[in-house]
Amino acid sequence: MLRRRWTRSSCASCTFACARRRAERMNAEWIRDAAKAGVFQLSGDARELARAAAAAGLMVIYIDIHHAHDKEDFLDEVSRALRFPDKLSTDWSAFTGGLKDLSWLSAKGWVVILEKSKHFCGGHGHEATEALDAMDAAAEHWRGEGKPFWTLIGGPEGWKSGWPDMPST
Repeated sequence: MLRRRWTRSSCASCTFACARRRAERMNAEWIRDAAKAGVFQLSGDARELARAAAAAGLMVIYIDIHHAHDKEDFLDEVSRALRFPDKLSTDWSAFTGGLKDLSWLSAKGWVVILEKSKHFCGGHGHEATEALDAMDAAAEHWRGEGKPFWTLIGGPEGWKSGWPDMPST
């Protein structure tokens, strides 16, 4: 039988792992709060956030919108990633309606991470605003249902989308 010899470094690594698990639990509590959900600049590590969201029973959906050059491209990318039953039209109202349904994506809530958003948000400001306003309307709808719907706007380090940073944990 092997015996493990406990050393100061093994205790330190255990302490670090325990602190990390506590932080992840705290993030899970924070991310499941529907009252805080909405559209925000991704201001943390997306992988850590995804782990916390999954631990909270939320569905995480990554959408790369780097190649979205207009409304139609954006709607196509998002409808594919969210597995909308019917192809979305180019109508923002239909898009918002789909976001307020999501009956085919059963979850306690959703975290939509828009990756590589700088091009679409920076180069197509009016369409990006309409898209994110629709996402925000969906968050408001789901807030009323007690389910968090997060849209997190990711981009290169230092870049700001114009939307507020995620609420602090």
